[in-house]
Amino acid sequence: MDAFFTDRVLDKDTPIPLYFQLRELLLEFIKSNAESVSLPTEQQLCTQFDISRSTVRQALRELVDEGFIERHKAKGSISTPKKLEQNFLSILESFNDEMQEKGLAPTTEVLDLSLVEPPESVRTALNLKEGEQAVQLIRLRGTNGTPIVLVHTFLPSQFQNIGNLIHEDLVNTSLYKLLQTNYAVDIGWTRRTIEIRSAGEFEAQHLQVSPKAPLQYIETISRTENGTPFEYSRAYYRGDLNAFVIEIRNKRL
Repeated sequence: MDAFFTDRVLDKDTPIPLYFQLRELLLEFIKSNAESVSLPTEQQLCTQFDISRSTVRQALRELVDEGFIERHKAKGSISTPKKLEQNFLSILESFNDEMQEKGLAPTTEVLDLSLVEPPESVRTALNLKEGEQAVQLIRLRGTNGTPIVLVHTFLPSQFQNIGNLIHEDLVNTSLYKLLQTNYAVDIGWTRRTIEIRSAGEFEAQHLQVSPKAPLQYIETISRTENGTPFEYSRAYYRGDLNAFVIEIRNKRL
């Protein structure tokens, strides 16, 4: 058994249930390790803490239900991979730059880059008239070979000649950097809405998750400094691999 558990005890005189104490202890052990780690066996936990197997199983079952561990007959209980902390909700920064700052190798696959007549919801978001075209950009983005997010982006083709974007390299180049340097788009601010949605067949196929798996859905409308909308996107993040960090500051009264 890992040395982490050597001097740990469960308090049998407190009203806090033993299974809950064990669950919290195991969760502390999981979070103290940077990588996935194997948990002690049921028998080891029973012996170490002098508790029943049913108590151990209840603690493990809750950790499984909450997505912290997976149980395998041959390997026992193993913690799931750590979620990737994203600053996407609070900072305007390219995916590649953020991943590289975290020491990860970002990957991008462009599934579609074309001019389309967008649906009404997109026209409304981008203030487009019926018949006006938009650039449609669909990208699958990930790190170290694992898909993280599927992003469906629309941009007004006539604004700042953005229609020429279909000829650009969006596998190796940041969209925002291209918009700023090649199309003189004065990026100002962004409004993002986050929801939980179930994966459809298209999202499940590309994100390598089961159909109806929970996804973090983020809808974005970005505007220039003078308020002109230049980007509308729908991003589907894998719920099992991503966690979003939001910093909130005190507003002076």
